[in-house]
Amino acid sequence: MLKRNSNSPITPILSILTLLVVVVTTRAVLTAKLGKTANQRTSIEIEQELRVNPENTEFLEVQFICQAPLETAQNWIYHEESCEEAAVLMTYLYETDSTITKEAADEEILKMIEWQVQNFGEHRDIYADDVKEFITGYLELEEDQIEIIYNASMDDIRSQIDMGHPVIVPITGEILKNPYYPHPGYHMLVVKGYTATQIITNDNGTRHGKDFKYDNEIFEAAINDAGGDILILNLE
Repeated sequence: MLKRNSNSPITPILSILTLLVVVVTTRAVLTAKLGKTANQRTSIEIEQELRVNPENTEFLEVQFICQAPLETAQNWIYHEESCEEAAVLMTYLYETDSTITKEAADEEILKMIEWQVQNFGEHRDIYADDVKEFITGYLELEEDQIEIIYNASMDDIRSQIDMGHPVIVPITGEILKNPYYPHPGYHMLVVKGYTATQIITNDNGTRHGKDFKYDNEIFEAAINDAGGDILILNLE
């Protein structure tokens, strides 16, 4: 019977092979465990990324038009009371996927004013029902394309933004305390977005009004003081 010589050169080779098997097996086990851990971490990261943003931000790209579209002191002489017209024009352009130049906007708002003089007898502050009559008459829209929400809440405004519609909103300027208002008082502007804490507007009452933000509490107080009736165009 042959006996294996312990001093044979085969011995260290077998030892090395055994060690390699152990190392490979160990690495395979560790890889499986680490791989599982990595996948778990990835799932957590993805879940975090898909989680609703606590700011809950919504935003519509509505072209800004100042109620004095040329944004000069001379132009303001003609447009101290043109907030309703500018708000309607911005909303209409968004709903029709259109744009306009400052010069063309100035001409359009002057035509809107003339329509009101002819049909209302004067150019004055107008509220939701008169604004709807103005829109149907001047823009020749159907009544069911213009919605009034009376005594609207902040959630009513947010819901319309969620559905893709900017909102024409009346406010009281003294409550908003916008430092850029040349003529605070009854005012109309366009809400185009919101965060958890603020309302995002195109505030046509100032040339600085693009994307102007107001805290929710202040904005709500300003709406309620002005009657709280909002308008939405739906031209789909």
